[in-house]
Amino acid sequence: MGIAPGAELLLTADVTRISWLLRHRGARNAPRALLDAFLSAVGPGGTIVVPTFNYDLRTGESFDPRRTPTITGALGLAALEHPAFVRTANPLHSFAVAGRLQREFLAADDTSSFSEGSPFALLRTNGFILLGLDMHLNYALSYFHHVEELEAVPYRKWRTVTIRCIDATGASKPRQFRIFAKRAGYANELSALVPRLKEAGAMTTGNTDGVEFLKVDLAKAHEVIARDIRSNKAGSIVRFTLRNWLRDTWHALFPMRGPSRSARLLMEQDAGAL
Repeated sequence: MGIAPGAELLLTADVTRISWLLRHRGARNAPRALLDAFLSAVGPGGTIVVPTFNYDLRTGESFDPRRTPTITGALGLAALEHPAFVRTANPLHSFAVAGRLQREFLAADDTSSFSEGSPFALLRTNGFILLGLDMHLNYALSYFHHVEELEAVPYRKWRTVTIRCIDATGASKPRQFRIFAKRAGYANELSALVPRLKEAGAMTTGNTDGVEFLKVDLAKAHEVIARDIRSNKAGSIVRFTLRNWLRDTWHALFPMRGPSRSARLLMEQDAGAL
């Protein structure tokens, strides 16, 4: 896949097929084995960042960076259990980080997930490569939300949530976080962005041992996405449909009751520890 020593890597994966391949070859914990392999590949001079998001948290719910399970898949869960990784602080969009730039990522504690003070900005300024394994760009490239926020796209608006953040001592205090959320009717779809990224030399794809992968140079991709927002009205990254508007309006009028998935996972973990 061309990951060299010293690489700065944002790693995402659907580990379903990879787990089967690794188990077939004797690996007992496929997500952990995958992390260990990439840690070895980048070496001590590189950095690996894995998404560990809990973007569904609602006002009044709690987040403990050491105990709240991520909802973004098995690779993120494995990173949270790996001794080389430490989690960043934003409850909605945290990352597990290992390697050279760990301290810089831990210091990026802005109230907005995608601002210039967030870990997403560090991905651009430090030349990170996104590597997505067995994933479509729609699910691998959360970075484009950073570009949307910086470009102040009109199809999003600000809202706030107040989350109880739990520190290392177990004490909690409420903190307010800002979300640049989609307006009703809009949904992101990145298929049309793929040829633009490839044409600009920002994205390549390949296959190794039956695993499909995509690589995106995030600094180059940033310019492609910003240009699409400015000159193409974001036509390569967002769509509006009446069906989406009806769905979003219904959910706004009749919101889900009960805790979010992230809050339930933490409560279930606490109950299991009793």
